[in-house]
Amino acid sequence: MSRLGVFDVSVRYGKVPALTDVTLHIGEGERIFISGPNGAGKSSLLKAISGAVPTAHGRIELDGDLLTGRPPEAVARLGLSMVPEGREIFGRLTVEENLRVGTGIRRDADAVEGDIAEIYRAFPILAERRHASAGALSGGQQQMLAIGRALMTNPKLMMVDEPSLGLAPKIVDQVYDTLVALQEERGLTLLIVEQSSVRAGRVGGRMILLRGGQVVGEGDAAAFADKDALTEAYFGKTGKEAAE
Repeated sequence: MSRLGVFDVSVRYGKVPALTDVTLHIGEGERIFISGPNGAGKSSLLKAISGAVPTAHGRIELDGDLLTGRPPEAVARLGLSMVPEGREIFGRLTVEENLRVGTGIRRDADAVEGDIAEIYRAFPILAERRHASAGALSGGQQQMLAIGRALMTNPKLMMVDEPSLGLAPKIVDQVYDTLVALQEERGLTLLIVEQSSVRAGRVGGRMILLRGGQVVGEGDAAAFADKDALTEAYFGKTGKEAAE
């Protein structure tokens, strides 16, 4: 059984389609990258899975539990967390207060303290600044905090929307290195929206390509790092044809 199953899902904003009959399956422990041009429906897919936007039709399941129609907090209780594009940390709260926001759905107090210690071990800069205002953190530090906050819900599957957006390459490397390490330690399933196919290929995993709200390609991320493969998937042309 797939950890996550998306079956013929469509999303519309008014009369404008964002996703059309999207189907995909993600196995336990997989690392999946969603890529595609601007307006392809990447963020809409993550929002539909998390319950942040309604589906026009189709269904979404996590470990056999139906997610479709559930509010985001109910989806989170089933084991799914999301790091949104732009991070959306609470700037007026401290670093540690932000982390504890993610524990509201948990009842295992001892495990919560252990998880906070683990986040501080994974991101030492957060430990150093645990009492500082989150709004005073750099962009890279805020991304680390957003990831840490999502992990504090103790998820089975974590979705990350554009983790490299607006960050220096060195910081992006650090974020991905930590994500991969945490995935291995916790047995997480990861679904990541990543615009850079080169970055996805370097990290490794499976890639699903969207164009115009539909799946147009799927395969090994390293293979899609090839420019011609992406050109064909995005535009239905080979690199040579696109240049003519």
